[in-house]
Amino acid sequence: MKKAAIYMRVSTAQQEEEQTIQSQEMELLARIKADKDVLLLPECIYKDEGWSGAIIERPDLDRMRSDARDKKFDVLYSYDRGRVSRKFLHQEIILEELRECGIEYISLHDINGQTSEEVMMGSVMGIFHEYERVKITERMRLGKVRKVRENKKLLGYQPKYGYDYHLRIKSGEDARDGYFSVNKGQAKVVKQIFEWIASGMSKHEVKRQLFEQGITPPKGKREQWSGGTLDRMVRDTTYKGIHYYNKSESVPTKNPQNPEQKYRKVIKGSRKRRPMEEWLSVEVPAIVSPKLFDNVQVQLALHKRVNTRNNSKNQYLVAGLVNCVCGKARTGDPANKGNLYYRCTDRLSKYPMPRVCFEQGINAPVFDALVWNNIKALLSDPSLVVKQAERWQKSSSPLESQLEALKKRLKGLDDEERRYTKAYGQGVMSERLYKDNFHETNTKRTDIVAEMSGIEAELANKPVIPVEQLVDGVLKLVQSLDFTDKKSVIRKLVTKIEATKQEITIWGRLPIPATEQVGYYANDSNGYFTKQLPENNFSDHLSTHLSKDRKVGLNVEHRNSGIAERREIDAV
Repeated sequence: MKKAAIYMRVSTAQQEEEQTIQSQEMELLARIKADKDVLLLPECIYKDEGWSGAIIERPDLDRMRSDARDKKFDVLYSYDRGRVSRKFLHQEIILEELRECGIEYISLHDINGQTSEEVMMGSVMGIFHEYERVKITERMRLGKVRKVRENKKLLGYQPKYGYDYHLRIKSGEDARDGYFSVNKGQAKVVKQIFEWIASGMSKHEVKRQLFEQGITPPKGKREQWSGGTLDRMVRDTTYKGIHYYNKSESVPTKNPQNPEQKYRKVIKGSRKRRPMEEWLSVEVPAIVSPKLFDNVQVQLALHKRVNTRNNSKNQYLVAGLVNCVCGKARTGDPANKGNLYYRCTDRLSKYPMPRVCFEQGINAPVFDALVWNNIKALLSDPSLVVKQAERWQKSSSPLESQLEALKKRLKGLDDEERRYTKAYGQGVMSERLYKDNFHETNTKRTDIVAEMSGIEAELANKPVIPVEQLVDGVLKLVQSLDFTDKKSVIRKLVTKIEATKQEITIWGRLPIPATEQVGYYANDSNGYFTKQLPENNFSDHLSTHLSKDRKVGLNVEHRNSGIAERREIDAV
């Protein structure tokens, strides 16, 4: 009696749910039962569920090939050659292995040949299996693209985080096209992320905030969000109401996250962006306003320019903020003798073509000291510090804001309890469910009250710091800042610097009292450029802009940079 084995495969999760592998098994078992002198061994039933036929490395396919070499069965049954593989070359490799092991292969829906002609016809059927896979894939893709282009409606696929997708109903009274609706819980998270980044928060800090609040990423496979997920989210125009279909295509993964992993269900695990002219736009409900979306893009561009990780060897205080008069950025560049310069990037962006800009490099230590000394002079202005200290004392502290949030949550629990009581009284909710929900809300209430008591006690014992003490502390702090802190301060105050060897123009934000005259003279690095601001321009959050033509000279009569040995700027 021959020992038999069966091999089955389905390629998608949908086919798994529809139990098509059970349909294959029923037909195979019926065929084995009809054949005489054939015994199916339980250990020789091989199933690969959810595996693409284009992949030759599959767990149970490998197990079957290993058992074939060990002569554990004499005949292998499958539904058709396409179950073994969708690629003709892979089919021939596996079937040749079986023939070399003396194992017979039987396909329920292909030609099973013994003669050379029959074997050739079976191979032709294998070619058609591969052709069928390619044609079906391309036909479905073109059909979807045509429907989206003509109807401007969405077709079924995974929705973006923040949305739910409602499947298309083809016919009947409830017939409709597929569409996105806003998932309120997720949309709240999306909007918060956009607001954080628009306020200047880094993606690293956003990840920390999400982790501390227990908000898991879209797929929920990890506890923490990745920078790539956040970056794709905040750049996706879907969230401002413009969704693009056919924006990218699947491509083979070049750098898998786990290169040691042998089995992969998906070969094309990466995405490649298609040309923009192939994108198809579809209007969807917006989660964030276009203005908020645009503000985020500005912040992302700024973060990219000033990211401290772009330079880890040399210290450049204003790196990412300095531009040349030609419009190109100036980047830090160490010279052969160890001197540091800010040089125009025109020579790099134009290479190998001739450069257009011939502005000379600027000595970085002298430049950095000159900028910081003038910024420090403004930050050390007593009248400015007093104004800010008074405003800080009047503003609510984080603890007070947290206490207000807890009071709102407590009020929400009261409303929740009333709804449970009303539902129980109307007979909508069972007594057991009512007691369970009531117990849960009481537990939450106890935790909130305990947290509120702790905050109230901390606020009651909070010392009141006199304004004079605050001012003195700030002035001392400004004098003792290290390089990292100075860089952080400049990032908050300065938005752009345009520089040549002779002149610097600074754009920035500073909270300036209405009667204060602030600026720079070109002939004295500690001088002032007269600029009076109206009272309503004083900003709580450093939003009042400096004069756009405020200038600092490098070729000055009194540099006072504090670096005497570098009084002359080196030309390059």
